[in-house]
Amino acid sequence: MREGFKAGRVLALVSALSAAFACGSPAAQDLFDTGSGGNSALPTGGSKATGGSKATGGSKATGGSSSDGGSSLGGSSSGGASVVTSMDCAKACDGVGKCMGNVCVITCDADHSCTDLVKCPAGVPCQVQCKADGACSSGVDCQDAASCTVQCGGANSCAGNVQCGGSSCEVRCEQQGACMSEVRCTAAHCELRCMGANSCPGKLSCSDQTSSCLVQCTGQQACQNQIQSDATDKTEVSCAASTCPNQIGCGGASCAVSCNNGACPNGVCCKAADCQVTGADNTCK
Repeated sequence: MREGFKAGRVLALVSALSAAFACGSPAAQDLFDTGSGGNSALPTGGSKATGGSKATGGSKATGGSSSDGGSSLGGSSSGGASVVTSMDCAKACDGVGKCMGNVCVITCDADHSCTDLVKCPAGVPCQVQCKADGACSSGVDCQDAASCTVQCGGANSCAGNVQCGGSSCEVRCEQQGACMSEVRCTAAHCELRCMGANSCPGKLSCSDQTSSCLVQCTGQQACQNQIQSDATDKTEVSCAASTCPNQIGCGGASCAVSCNNGACPNGVCCKAADCQVTGADNTCK
């Protein structure tokens, strides 16, 4: 009777194993070898090979927590462009201004008018706010910034040279007498806006490192000096009445100059492949 009982247990065990294999369960070595060395399990179901953070979803490879937490790589290890983080900004902007996100903001107001040259930190986006009358009297230098915005919002602000570079730069000369000296942009994309009366009496220029250059002279008697764009792709210049008395020069693939109500009395020298000049003569046809 005891032998019959043992035979019954063996038969039940064999039946259970047969049913398990029939349902697609792993082989015996897959069930037990993971504890001894881990080699057999990882190639088929292990987190490191297919779902682990380092191989496909990890922070270092695709821009996860390591780049978000202040790495200067910012995902560059996977082939993308460098990304500036808030921690990058905080480090670069320390003692210069305050970060808003990843932008270093330098404020020059009535309490701190920035009489010395305002210089943006290298490698991060920068915004300079010259709010008070006469603020930023020695000029602004953001040639090494990742991108730059200069707001000359006080009367006679930004009296010194304004120079900017990076991926993009916008200079806004908003009040009377703002941007008294040269404004020079070497950024890939430049926007120079002279909105205040008698603003931008110095030379305005976009370099041959620039792809697109936009110059707007809308303030009364703004842009009294030369305007020169060597942008390679596109130049756009618009001059309101009583502005742009000196010759405007441009080249590159295309150049469009609009001279309104007697602006640009000395004409435009357009050497671009495609010239569109309205309201003035193209002296370099």
